[in-house]
Amino acid sequence: MLQSISIVNFALIDDIQSDFGPQLNVVTGETGSGKSIVMDALSLVLGARADLSAVRDASKKCIVEVVFDLSKTSLHSVFDDLEVDFDVETIFRREILPSGKSRSFINDTPVQLDKLRFLGSELVDLHSQHQTSQLANSAFHFDLLDTFSGAMDLRSDFQDALSTAKQIEKKYQELLKAQRAAKESFDYNFFLLEELKMLELQNDMQSTLEDERNLLQHAHDIKENIHQILAIATKENLGLTDQLSQCKMGLQKLESFSEQFQALSQRLDSMWIEWSDIQATLSTLDDDLTVDPARLEVVNQTLSKIYALQQKHQVADVDGLMKKEQQLSALCQVVTEGDDEIKIEKQRLEEAENKAWDLSKNLATLRRNHIKELADELTTRLKKLGMEHARLYFQLDTESTLSSTGSDTLTVLFSANKGIDFSELRKIASGGERSRIMLVIKSILAKNDHCPTMILDEIDTGVSGEMAKAMGDFMREISQHTQLISITHLPQIAAMGTSHIKVYKTTDDETTRTRVKTLVGEDRVIEIAQMIDGNQITQTARTYAEKLLN
Repeated sequence: MLQSISIVNFALIDDIQSDFGPQLNVVTGETGSGKSIVMDALSLVLGARADLSAVRDASKKCIVEVVFDLSKTSLHSVFDDLEVDFDVETIFRREILPSGKSRSFINDTPVQLDKLRFLGSELVDLHSQHQTSQLANSAFHFDLLDTFSGAMDLRSDFQDALSTAKQIEKKYQELLKAQRAAKESFDYNFFLLEELKMLELQNDMQSTLEDERNLLQHAHDIKENIHQILAIATKENLGLTDQLSQCKMGLQKLESFSEQFQALSQRLDSMWIEWSDIQATLSTLDDDLTVDPARLEVVNQTLSKIYALQQKHQVADVDGLMKKEQQLSALCQVVTEGDDEIKIEKQRLEEAENKAWDLSKNLATLRRNHIKELADELTTRLKKLGMEHARLYFQLDTESTLSSTGSDTLTVLFSANKGIDFSELRKIASGGERSRIMLVIKSILAKNDHCPTMILDEIDTGVSGEMAKAMGDFMREISQHTQLISITHLPQIAAMGTSHIKVYKTTDDETTRTRVKTLVGEDRVIEIAQMIDGNQITQTARTYAEKLLN
């Protein structure tokens, strides 16, 4: 429940603090006293949009803080899901800095505003004056019916199933779209792929072919030079090989005379080995290299195709062509193998849709089992509020498509007077009727919902006399199940509160301030008497106030 609220530097408020009781709290005050300011501050700390213009002194920080007692709630898992520390005494704080920046805290830990807003909605059901417009909202009607029917968990399961089906459908449609696009360009892509495949591309293929072409183009000159080198090397007695051999033997004779000759002999041995290897390599190259115009033509044609395809696909090398080949292969594969994947995804979609439809049918059955009971309950409660001939009828129709609320559409029909046909509630209910209908709905929701605190902001607008007392009875009934805070102008309702808070204004030579105080005893008698008879309290008003309180 909401234990207390503290407001600093907000609108007409300097610094106020107020505590709340566990049952029916009534908040009273003259029009313009600042009740709406307190409500705006409460909305702010529960996650409403921050407005710098609402700050009283823009040079100072605005702070709104509320304290909740969560000892009787089961919200640990909600806090855990949001990664927020749970505390039995949980504090929400909202700050607006002079810079205009807004900050949010839960138990002194900074949190994102959406987390504050979500947890706030779990802790407080805030009903402002304009929210009777919810009576025209189909989603609100479904919330009422499903809460009353105990169908909220089933509806959540259905919505999860519907979400899954939509995700699968999205993937399925993307596959179909990709396959259609691939089929449109399949012939061209297949031609390009085959063109690349014919080259049997490999890494370093281009450089290898360019080296081979260079050798083939100059094969005749290369062989002539190799023959010339080998002839010089092998010329009898005068060839380089014989000359090196004679030098080698000469140095071997000198090795015994000095280490220097030994070193020179070793160096010449190394030279002899290297030269022998050069001769052998040249001979091998000469044997391997042939003047082959036919092979040169094949190499030239292959390189020409590589160059042409590089330009065609706008890549710089063979690696780029190989990547392009992979891309084209994947595009063609979508067409050649995509049917199987599409069939699998279509089957998954059908299974997901069938599950969603089955859950929607179960949801519709549960609703239909309770729909008359809900209408009767609302009608009975409206009679207690003076609407003796009021009747409500919930028209549930089945559609051929699924929405977030199932396969049903829901229309609430209403008749306020005897002998008058039903018509849509949103079209014919007056302001006073809307207030009473909303109150009985809230009284039913309080029994079936588990929001710890409900706030009703002048829900009694347009009501007076005996109906005011009847509305007070309903509020007292609600407060047996959940903490209720009612902002009211009616003395009959104010007198039923177990806690009474007054909002009022003070004015001095410099400024106007909104203040609050908790009323007890004589102060409460005076406040209710003033609500009855104005500031000039008559004995009759005082007597009636005492009677209401007793």
